[in-house]
Amino acid sequence: LVESDRQLAEELFANNKIQVLVATSTLAWGVNLPAHLVVVKGTQFFDAKTEAYKDMDLTDVLQMLGRAGRPQFDTSGIARIFTQDAKKAFYKHFLHTGFPVESSLHNVLDNHLGAEVSAETIATKQDALDYLTWTFFFRRLHKNPSYYGLEISAEEHNTMAAQELANEYMVEMVDKSLSELADSGCVTMHSNGDVDPTPLGKIMSYYYLAHKTIRHLIKHAKPNATFAEALAWMCSATEYDELPVRHNEDLINAELSAALPLKAEDAMLGLPMWDPHVKAFLLLQAHFSRIDLPISDYVGDQTSVLDQAIRILQASIDVLTELGFNSSCGMMITLLQCVKSARWPEDGPLAMLPGVEPPRERQRLSNSKNPKPKNLVEATTTPRKEMEIILHKQLSLAPTQQPRAFKALSALPQLRVNINDVTALGLNVSVARLNPALNREFHMYAPRFPKPQSEGFFLVVADTKTDEVLALKRISWHVPSQGKQASQANPKPIARSKIRLPPANGERMVSVKIVSDGYIGMEWHIEDVEIPAPPMVIDDGLKKKQG
Repeated sequence: LVESDRQLAEELFANNKIQVLVATSTLAWGVNLPAHLVVVKGTQFFDAKTEAYKDMDLTDVLQMLGRAGRPQFDTSGIARIFTQDAKKAFYKHFLHTGFPVESSLHNVLDNHLGAEVSAETIATKQDALDYLTWTFFFRRLHKNPSYYGLEISAEEHNTMAAQELANEYMVEMVDKSLSELADSGCVTMHSNGDVDPTPLGKIMSYYYLAHKTIRHLIKHAKPNATFAEALAWMCSATEYDELPVRHNEDLINAELSAALPLKAEDAMLGLPMWDPHVKAFLLLQAHFSRIDLPISDYVGDQTSVLDQAIRILQASIDVLTELGFNSSCGMMITLLQCVKSARWPEDGPLAMLPGVEPPRERQRLSNSKNPKPKNLVEATTTPRKEMEIILHKQLSLAPTQQPRAFKALSALPQLRVNINDVTALGLNVSVARLNPALNREFHMYAPRFPKPQSEGFFLVVADTKTDEVLALKRISWHVPSQGKQASQANPKPIARSKIRLPPANGERMVSVKIVSDGYIGMEWHIEDVEIPAPPMVIDDGLKKKQG
């Protein structure tokens, strides 16, 4: 259901205007409406990975049953479970006796250890074992070892032999988890048992990602990536493993793929249409194309994909920076812009304005050798009269529609970029916003993105000769919280950033680029910034400049 229809149905039921409410399992898990009678019609759901039906988690069934009984109206509630006869005894035991709460830490221990190593809470294998002894998992392992795959006979329970087996099991788990993290490049293991974090591990921890997402990216990353490759890398993230794929959605995905610019069969390395990563790949393309989705379930799925997308992309940009791939890093930033703007890179700069159709904007760009404006930076400085003519004559935007377009244009930033204090070790960059922001939170114009996005920029320093990223920093405006500036409705902020450059033997030329993280193609370049050679210390102790 779309959000408005769902709210309407819930309100009608809550006010006794309708007596029966039927919900899919996905909606039933999240609905917060008590009822006198709750019927759970079936305890299985379709699992796309196994292409078979799978039992629901007991906690999910409990949550549904918990809606039975209306406070202030009923003294009791009625719940009915419809299930297979073979499972009847199991559910009766579950409902009347219950099962103990068990830990899930053993399934994701590698990611937890990665985060603790990055935070330097864990510095050795022994620290990792000590960390485990303070967890709920450790308590349950001794109480119910068979649940965690540790086979101990009933006679051996609570004996020294059982303790020894549990300790060996934990050592094996820690070794395996740390080895997995090392294979992903997220930790460095030493022969003496020490464990050190790596830059990739810190990225994983900072963005709350699975280490296998980082592993997949460093395995497939390469210079000069295409847009399709960058999108495929992103959609292969482990975070999309649990994106729901329902029965027969593989057929819908195949139809959707045929209607979109990038074919999933080519870009996703032959993954089947029921794969959740293929579905994420298609839903993001549908977001860029702004097309209506085939079924209402896909609307919620698309929102779920977009919720995860920003942190996956931010982490991917940092990983590609670590690898030094400037062009691929730029393509990943372009993908981030497309996700926020809900447009394709080739749709043209003015396609982000309300009422402007991408085909007309592409035609405007192709009909002229030197189209103006050719990017959003030029659009912000084009006189209003000239823009009115372009919008009306070239883009067929009626005068009554133009105020909305100009309001969106006024949200775009106009920047002045200055570089100073250039040394062999680094440089200082200041960025000033010349036009006032429309709001104190610096929210960007992104009407298609589910959540408000704040205006931000990437400061990218690259070696002109090798096309290698030397440094990347994020720039965002400081929101004043007190004093004179706090009372200003439309602040004009300034951001300053100090860049440290990796050491080099001689002089070099770098390019400095400020790139918007949300507006496609909006960037400011300063080319051929000369970085002097570092001073060289000669034998007599005096400093002498190289060359």
